[in-house]
Amino acid sequence: MKTKDEVIPFLKKVRDEMELLGRLRIKVGIQGDADSDILTIARVHEYGATITAKSAKNLCIPINKQSYDKSPRDFPGLFFITSEAGYVFGVVEKQRKRKKKGGDDLVFLFLLLPSVTIPERSFIRAGYDANKDRLTEIVQAEVAEIYQGRQTARGAAEWIGGKAVELIQQYMEEASHFAPKGSIQRDRAPSYADKPLIVTGRLRNSITFKVEES
Repeated sequence: MKTKDEVIPFLKKVRDEMELLGRLRIKVGIQGDADSDILTIARVHEYGATITAKSAKNLCIPINKQSYDKSPRDFPGLFFITSEAGYVFGVVEKQRKRKKKGGDDLVFLFLLLPSVTIPERSFIRAGYDANKDRLTEIVQAEVAEIYQGRQTARGAAEWIGGKAVELIQQYMEEASHFAPKGSIQRDRAPSYADKPLIVTGRLRNSITFKVEES
């Protein structure tokens, strides 16, 4: 009576899958084919940035609801004043029948600064560091599945990549991981005031993964 050897073919298949798994690379983050705007936003948040004025002496920072997403040119009659502390503001006079004494007759629309520093709010590197133990468990579980013949190398890589994306997105949603927004940012997006990286969800949803073979 002849018997069919099923052990050696199974072990060979497992070996081949493990060798393939060793050649696969999982890239998680904002991929190079994303919109350039999102890539810029992601880079600024991940590493921080200092923005300086290029075609003018100063940047005009909107500090009033009336001036959000506008420029000084949109306000006829706008003029500049310097505070006692040395800050320069773009202001207009309030439209009212009777003027009050003091500074209540002015609407402060812009703050002029030579540069603005945006703090680092790392979400990819920090999200990975915060979830290394969890990711290790996920990888170990997928390797075990391959050894049991219930998973392939590419299937495992896809699963790991998807889980990594989920963990980073969850990290972004936790307010305690980031410095709170400033008063102007809170005023502009009050419903997302405690989630500095999530306003429209566009940045969060742009996090994806790729599996590449080396």
